[in-house]
Amino acid sequence: MASKSFHHSSKMDPKKRRKQILGSWIRNVNLSWIEKTFYKRDCVCMIPSSREPHRCIPGCQICHQLVRCCCGRLIKEHSFYRSNAGGNPSGDLPGTGSEVWTAENHTVKSSTDAYGTIDFQGGSQTSKAKYVRLSSDSKVEDVLHLMVKEWRMQLPKLVISVHGGKQRFDLHPHIKEALSRGLVKVATTTGSWIFTGGVDNGVAEHIGDALKENSSYLNQKVCTVGIAPWGVVEGRQDLVGRNIVVPYQALLTPLSKLHVLNSLHSHFILVDDGTVGRHGAEVPIRKNLESRICLQQIHSRTGKRIPIVALILEGGPGTILTVFEYLQQSPPVPVVVCEGSGRAADLLAYVYKHTENQGNLLEGSEADVIATIKNSFNLSQCETAHIFQTLLACMKTKYLITVYRAGPEEQQDIDVAILTSLLKSTNLSPYDQLVLALAWDREDIAKDFIFVQGRQWLTKPLEQIMLDALVMNRVAFVKLLIEKGVSMHRFLTIPRLEELYNAAQYTSKDTLLQLIQDVTKLSLNLV
Repeated sequence: MASKSFHHSSKMDPKKRRKQILGSWIRNVNLSWIEKTFYKRDCVCMIPSSREPHRCIPGCQICHQLVRCCCGRLIKEHSFYRSNAGGNPSGDLPGTGSEVWTAENHTVKSSTDAYGTIDFQGGSQTSKAKYVRLSSDSKVEDVLHLMVKEWRMQLPKLVISVHGGKQRFDLHPHIKEALSRGLVKVATTTGSWIFTGGVDNGVAEHIGDALKENSSYLNQKVCTVGIAPWGVVEGRQDLVGRNIVVPYQALLTPLSKLHVLNSLHSHFILVDDGTVGRHGAEVPIRKNLESRICLQQIHSRTGKRIPIVALILEGGPGTILTVFEYLQQSPPVPVVVCEGSGRAADLLAYVYKHTENQGNLLEGSEADVIATIKNSFNLSQCETAHIFQTLLACMKTKYLITVYRAGPEEQQDIDVAILTSLLKSTNLSPYDQLVLALAWDREDIAKDFIFVQGRQWLTKPLEQIMLDALVMNRVAFVKLLIEKGVSMHRFLTIPRLEELYNAAQYTSKDTLLQLIQDVTKLSLNLV
């Protein structure tokens, strides 16, 4: 067949052949960076699943079309079936047999055909989001390049990765209010990126609602990144198009097992492994992307890397395994558990309260914990034992876990719980903690949790923080440092004034001069 094909092409009209080659070259040149870098996946090999319907008679065309592949599609939904004028009614399916379906062996990759801007319809406010469809084996350095260079997202000073239930669940009004107030505050003050599953169901829906409640007060758009499987998105065919602005109606088709995208997200990474209706393909990319982001510097003045914290709302057994994986990472990721949100979160909070500081379960608590697991999840005895052991393993690093319970008696906001969980769990020195608080521009965290009574500070480290605060235009921090004993008379030496002047790339020289004059007057008044 190969020689026949070659012979045919050699007889092609030379002008037509040159035109074909030129057209192919032009198409390749016109490909955007996104199309050259990212791919989609299509299943091209039919491997019937165990749910394949029984065929009434050999060769029945109706039964033939109802055969479901392990990728989740019916045979008639495959591209090879549609391109073969109705398929092969004889029952010979390409790729059938005892082999196990995998994305690597049974899909083909081609340039992505879905990226651009989603224009959400039907809401009271205009909402738009960047999106891209990419293969599950995409390089995370390319994904980060896409976010920072192509989408123009400013690198965060903190990543909040939210995990929990994928199905719809209710939250107590106290928790809703705490989420709404706290998430908006931490995101806007620290310039955080919030990662969720992106679909309008479960935990991602609640995060969207929390941002919506305070959207009218936001002076900047919160970077909320939804990382979801391409194959679970309702209306994904409407998103097919290269660098387009596509109207998207966030309405779910009745009886559909798919999910619509949440309109309160600013960016979507839609991970394609060739399957339909299945979660899981997004997990490795999300995990590796978070790790890659944490290798970046939080600010050129500090030299510290971007921290990450996991926030847990409700959730199933898989959420507990996710918490364990975060705690086992190097460096470990601190976890904030929202008690009262249900199931996995409440179970983690319950075990947390019934363990000693070293993580050992309190005597006589084992039966109660196992009973709580059974009440939370419908699991077999073996699965219950596995979750029990995973919970105990999580508690071995109990200092990395913060349990937050929203309510009238709770004096601390969830944004403070998130930020202080990072301070207490990373074994940072007081100076490094102060550097983080400065990068987040959270003078309140520094005042209430770092400048604690009895802690002694040397002059030189505080003067370095003062220098960074002036360059970064952190006015509240400058005033706090003066209150804590930094003398502007000793600080403003000729070399330091020269360094401040040369560092004015971060702020205008006029602004810097005015700031120095103001804090010098403040310092004189305090003497």
